[in-house]
Amino acid sequence: MKAIHENLEGPMEIQEDMALYGMVTGGATLCSGRRLILHGTIAGDLKVQKGARAIVRGTVAGRIYNDGGRVELFGMADAIANASQDAVTIIDPGAHVMGKR
Repeated sequence: MKAIHENLEGPMEIQEDMALYGMVTGGATLCSGRRLILHGTIAGDLKVQKGARAIVRGTVAGRIYNDGGRVELFGMADAIANASQDAVTIIDPGAHVMGKR
């Protein structure tokens, strides 16, 4: 897993396993089969494709769209939308979500 400690220009596709401690200045898409551990911030939406896994300990300033992956939220997000019956979303009791649908 690659650790990133810098700011990245978005929107971007995450095509490798990544631990992000910095910031994505736009949205991001986590590609199928990849893992993301977010300690930093995504300034837009996070789209999680089928078979991907995201552990969010930081902040997603937009929505998290789970399209068949696994999302574990411990930090903050504007909202979470499960877009597939295959989507698995776990929200920690200490997480902060503005809205969920």
